[in-house]
Amino acid sequence: QLAKVRVLGPERSATQVELSMTDARSIGIVAPVRESGDVVGSAGCKLVGPAGEVEIGEGVIIAKRHIHMTPADAAAAGVADKDIVKVVTGGNGRKLVFDDVVIRVSEKFATAMHIDTDESNAAGGPNSGELIK
Repeated sequence: QLAKVRVLGPERSATQVELSMTDARSIGIVAPVRESGDVVGSAGCKLVGPAGEVEIGEGVIIAKRHIHMTPADAAAAGVADKDIVKVVTGGNGRKLVFDDVVIRVSEKFATAMHIDTDESNAAGGPNSGELIK
């Protein structure tokens, strides 16, 4: 059981639950690392909230780290949608390189890297980094 979880929109065609690896393990779920939206064959769970509960047979994933980018920012960085890059980040004795970072490009996005709390904590809670192709 996880308390005080965030529910984000917009709605999707299929329910998706993104957990950190630590949270998944703490509640006994074996969730695959996947890109957002790739939920077929993933773990299921029960969601309980103030309006009731629902059980999903699949949809629980650990989100693969990724960078949302505007087309202009992607062009300026020399990357394209679905490219795989590395990002150097961290500090104060916690510098590290995130590998296998997926670039996701859309006019609907604001440029931002998405990592989970496990990854952020490993790098000492960074708020900047350097993209390496």
